[in-house]
Amino acid sequence: MVELSRDDLVKYFQRLSDLELKYASELKVLSEKLRHPVLKALIGAIAGDSVKHSQMYKAVVELLTEIQPLLTAEDVKEIANRISDHIRTEAMMIEETKKLLSQVTDPRVKIIVSAIHADEVTHHNVLTSIERNIARKEVFTEEEFWTQVWRDSPWHGAPGG
Repeated sequence: MVELSRDDLVKYFQRLSDLELKYASELKVLSEKLRHPVLKALIGAIAGDSVKHSQMYKAVVELLTEIQPLLTAEDVKEIANRISDHIRTEAMMIEETKKLLSQVTDPRVKIIVSAIHADEVTHHNVLTSIERNIARKEVFTEEEFWTQVWRDSPWHGAPGG
């Protein structure tokens, strides 16, 4: 298997972003024409997911081509607090949709609740991953900055040349 270069990856992810956006637009037009509420909701939701996927592919392009801003300790604290709340909410919604799936018999309702349940599980997993991996690893405190400046300086705080 041949590994793609960074430039090839950037082009590839940009192409995927553009395709998802085109697909989203086509699905949105279709959903707006529909009068059937279940089909309208499902196709509209898929169109929205395609917009989301386009944004995510674009984020990968930016990750590969731009310097990413560091998160401050305050940013991480706020993210951690808010994500924890949302993780609890997603867990509650997973339980609610699971309960609904065991009680609902109408296949039209069941397909919508099933799609919502799958999204809730995905959201919970992504938020948990963000909480566990990304925010904590991206933070660079002011104290770490000054420690690094001090450690890497040939003059260690004394006037230099």
